[in-house]
Amino acid sequence: MKRTMAARGTSVWRRRLATGLALFFALQAGPALAQTVRIVALGDSNTYGYGVPRDRTYPAQLEALLKAKGYDVTITNAGRNGDMTAEGMARLDNAITEDTDAAIVFLGRNDWRKGVPSVAIANNLDIIVANLRNRGIEVLLVGFDPNDFSAVAAKNGALYYPDFFDGVTLLGRKRGKYVVNGDIGRHLNGDGYEVVVGKMLPTVEQLVGMSGN
Repeated sequence: MKRTMAARGTSVWRRRLATGLALFFALQAGPALAQTVRIVALGDSNTYGYGVPRDRTYPAQLEALLKAKGYDVTITNAGRNGDMTAEGMARLDNAITEDTDAAIVFLGRNDWRKGVPSVAIANNLDIIVANLRNRGIEVLLVGFDPNDFSAVAAKNGALYYPDFFDGVTLLGRKRGKYVVNGDIGRHLNGDGYEVVVGKMLPTVEQLVGMSGN
């Protein structure tokens, strides 16, 4: 009887020791640190921020807003003035490298202005988005009125934001409030990009969540 009780006591002691050691090493290891989500914004002059200070471009303002909300993110501005979808395709691998977690793609408006059919624009966007998704990069495809590229996003498992210019007025009485001075209505100023970022934020937060942060 005494041996049985002693054996039980030893067993309990061993279990407690094992539990204590496990807790000790868990505390020593500390919580897992979330990695920074690396986002690249690919686009034309409205991504680059034509005529706008670097800290007032939409990628810069978006990064600042996300960080203010506690997200660990970086957003690289890969916009280039005048780019059409073909140019975006040509520089895709250099602009969006393998260490990228997510991409925001806003291209096609210059194609549309120059009379390229919407079907051709959609085909090029499909190639871009498919390339990124095949590389394991999450994608937010951004459209613009009157075009609808939601089918491209759906086909490739990407997020879609219907109209980059939602909330800003390019023409009419409020045009001067949101458009670069002296511009013909193609490029937003810092205040215009601030509106864009505020509207896009919930969708971009989804993108960050999908990217692992």
